[in-house]
Amino acid sequence: MTKTKEGTIEISTDGEIGYLTIKNPENRNAMNLSMYKQFPDSVTKLLNANIRVIIVRGYGEEAFGAGSDISEFNELRSSGNAHIYDHAEVKAHTALTDVPVPTLAMIHGACRGGGLAIALACDLRFASDDASFAAPPAKLGIAFPDSAVELLTVTVGDSHARHLLLTASTIDSNEAYRIGLIHRINKKLELGEVVNSTASQISKLAPLSLAAAKTSLAQLKGQATAEQVQKAIDNCYRSNDYQEGISAFIAKRKPNFDGT
Repeated sequence: MTKTKEGTIEISTDGEIGYLTIKNPENRNAMNLSMYKQFPDSVTKLLNANIRVIIVRGYGEEAFGAGSDISEFNELRSSGNAHIYDHAEVKAHTALTDVPVPTLAMIHGACRGGGLAIALACDLRFASDDASFAAPPAKLGIAFPDSAVELLTVTVGDSHARHLLLTASTIDSNEAYRIGLIHRINKKLELGEVVNSTASQISKLAPLSLAAAKTSLAQLKGQATAEQVQKAIDNCYRSNDYQEGISAFIAKRKPNFDGT
């Protein structure tokens, strides 16, 4: 657990599934600067624990993440030092977008601003029927991080991204699903079971194949080179898991991939 002045980033594991929990319940899990700075290290610690999937979630029953902690903006996000804050926020997003394992956002309640940016940095987004989403910087006089604008546009398309950013509207989970912001809606009590079941399913797949898929997807967005894609593909063909996959298919049994 990484402690901050007004919140924590909790990490835990269950077998090959890692959990990253945004915990700041007094502020509806709003992210402060210290929490943003600790985010990359939290992701690294999970990877070092040899997990195969990361689930990002908000603590408690109220919110995934209500945004960034506005109460510290006057002191820590002024015209003179905003670049420090913005850099920490982008590094938190990058820690998720660059991670080689699949990432799932488990969203309930408010998912807005900085919370929405973190959810967008995940590969898959599952939401409860009580979830709500917004990109409200225009109500605060600040800018949504460029990296988050890019992720939003890639996810929902230019038209829907413009609507969310230029109206600062709040949408519910049904609208979020309609525009492609989330992959699935579940009843709140069922959300954890569904996300954990999906993560368990993913954890049984070949890690190098998943990493290659993510590298190829990154190349389509200009975030990986052709050489990196080819290396990821070559790693699959040279792996023990490739041989295991063929043997399991021929023997009509489930493969047991170990990531080598």
